[in-house]
Amino acid sequence: MSVFDSKNRTFRHRNEIDVLLRLKGVDEEIPVTIFASLGERAQDLLNDERVFIPVRRPSGETVLIAKTQIESLAEQNASREDEEELEQLEEDFTQETIREAISKKSFDPYEMLRIQPTASPDEIRAAYKARIKAVHPDALASLGLDDDITKAAILTTQKVNYAYQKIMKERGAKTADRVV
Repeated sequence: MSVFDSKNRTFRHRNEIDVLLRLKGVDEEIPVTIFASLGERAQDLLNDERVFIPVRRPSGETVLIAKTQIESLAEQNASREDEEELEQLEEDFTQETIREAISKKSFDPYEMLRIQPTASPDEIRAAYKARIKAVHPDALASLGLDDDITKAAILTTQKVNYAYQKIMKERGAKTADRVV
């Protein structure tokens, strides 16, 4: 799923997090679903620049809640240990997959950027920017695709970054010349 980020004028991926919300002046906690970016916790939403946050009620209705009216917010069904374990598993999977892909002799940084080995530095930079734009998870998030596709986009983005850095290093480019 995606959410429009008005500050950056881009779409971003969102996770749905079930929370218990307590509003000021209300004695009971209300079960709702909030929407967070990848890697963002429910509590992080309270510290960003937005004045309102969208929440979905159990009935399916989505409403905006003013952050000034929120007394407390507690995640449901997930302990911090569970979250940390999941994050570690995802990180291990990603790094292992990248290492495997890069260690294969078939990894060709020029092929990854879809350029010829004779490409000029300007052509390399342009190809890098075009590939990143095409595979970046934020660009794909606007399409509302599955999490598996988002993970694949993250992996591909990392490979494209690695390919660009490898080519630039081979050519002796200065760090200042690199696009990051």
